[in-house]
Amino acid sequence: MRFDRSSSFVVSTAAFLLVFALGLGFAQAAGSISFTKREVQESNGGWHLMMTLVYGGKPNTAHVPMRFSFTPISILENYLDDAHGEKPQKRKIPLVGQVPINESVDVDFADSRGKLYDRTKFDFTITRAHGFSAGDYTVVVHRADGAQVGGSQTLALLGDNPVIDRRTMSFVGNIKKEKPAAAPADSAAAATAANEAAPKAGDNEPAASAENTPAAAGSAPSDPAAAEKVPPSSHGCGCRLGARAPSAPTLAGSAGVSWTAIGVVALTFCRLRRRRHPL
Repeated sequence: MRFDRSSSFVVSTAAFLLVFALGLGFAQAAGSISFTKREVQESNGGWHLMMTLVYGGKPNTAHVPMRFSFTPISILENYLDDAHGEKPQKRKIPLVGQVPINESVDVDFADSRGKLYDRTKFDFTITRAHGFSAGDYTVVVHRADGAQVGGSQTLALLGDNPVIDRRTMSFVGNIKKEKPAAAPADSAAAATAANEAAPKAGDNEPAASAENTPAAAGSAPSDPAAAEKVPPSSHGCGCRLGARAPSAPTLAGSAGVSWTAIGVVALTFCRLRRRRHPL
């Protein structure tokens, strides 16, 4: 008997808790939501969503703030591979453990006259600027009081994501070749410049030597010894003419020659006189 009573008590308690949980679940999941299109094409960098919202009774105000949570479950990858070359390919990549993207909007449940309704048709746009990309998302809507509106919905956002290059990279063609030819080219240029400069120096040296040669210049040589060896048959008096020699040494030399001549004449005169008048 005791066993039967305890068993019935346990069964009744479990039934009560189950009914309470179901009631709490229905209270938390109020209203409903249905999207006009489950697959939405991208337009100007965004996706325009249209839906019908049932509040679960008439709201207290015309504008009710709601939170739309979009959780990515797959992404539509746009990529290049070796098999297709420059033609982009598409594939869906499943995602796990992604952080939801929340959009808070005010939903209007009243008409132009201000009359309240328990349901409404609503639309808004989500964009790439808010972190969205082409792929699949689960959508959950919550009211301001925390109650969830309807169940979870799945949307497919269609479009072209940025292209990812998954082709094999080759580093062989990217290796920069060394420039061994640059040094020979520079040496050849230097040699050419040296060859061009060498004849010019040679031309200048003969010209200078020709200018310094007395025969080419037609003037008196700068070497005094060479000037004394000028033959008498050349044009001139055959004597040495110093163009820039100082006058004092020249006069001293001439006086010395004159006194020598006078001395020779006097000596000769004395000898002749002795011969005429011997002692």
